[in-house]
Amino acid sequence: MNTIRAKKSLGQNFLKDPHYLRKIADAAQVGPLDQVLEIGPGLGHLTRVLTERAKNVLAIEVDDRLIPILQNEFSSVQNFELLHADALEYDFGMLNGRWKVVANLPYYISTPIIQKLIAHRTKFISLALMLQKEVAERLAAPPGGKEYGYLSVLVQYNAIPRIEFKVPPGAFTPQPEVDSVVLTLQMRDQPAVVVRDEEFFIRVIKAAFSQRRKTLRNALKQLEIEQEKMETVKSEAGIDLSRRAETLTVEEFGRLADYLRD
Repeated sequence: MNTIRAKKSLGQNFLKDPHYLRKIADAAQVGPLDQVLEIGPGLGHLTRVLTERAKNVLAIEVDDRLIPILQNEFSSVQNFELLHADALEYDFGMLNGRWKVVANLPYYISTPIIQKLIAHRTKFISLALMLQKEVAERLAAPPGGKEYGYLSVLVQYNAIPRIEFKVPPGAFTPQPEVDSVVLTLQMRDQPAVVVRDEEFFIRVIKAAFSQRRKTLRNALKQLEIEQEKMETVKSEAGIDLSRRAETLTVEEFGRLADYLRD
């Protein structure tokens, strides 16, 4: 199994330390009734732990070289299924039932994968993700700091993020040049705030953070809201448009979007 070299072009860093493999499965709270979707099983080290705990494991792997290795390694494992596909292209809407996601994501695709998983949130109970420390901190960031941004609001609207633990570079082959952490996202049964038009709510967040240094009044001009409406935002919705996007809570973004949508 160890004859395969990690592909730099795919951002591969194979996790091999048994202590951290168990900790990830623990953080994901994988049990005998769970369906687990593993994105990027690599050489199958974490997959082995997951198949021992879960009802079934569906692993999605894009690397042609790893497919025969995984097929051979898990040929006698009844609750394992391997899918040779790109997770960025795969339609998660095809999944039956609800799943727990466990993934050691290549860091360069972590953001689009998370956005895609969230777009299919009804399919997932939780996500347990190995991420670059800075990305995890952004997703879990509270309002008020420079880490808090569009992705923070999007994630926290849909899920409850929690940074579980750090994973040292020595736990991987090859060793990554960045710090890694495991982040769990517990998907909400209902979004953090009820909004009238979710698509418009997301447009407001994107616009607000598209020009971080500008006030909301200036950043939201791209939405082409009537001036009269903008002038009454503070009195009617309680949001001062001289504030900047990073100071607003998810609930305040919801209130702002609902008022501008009317």
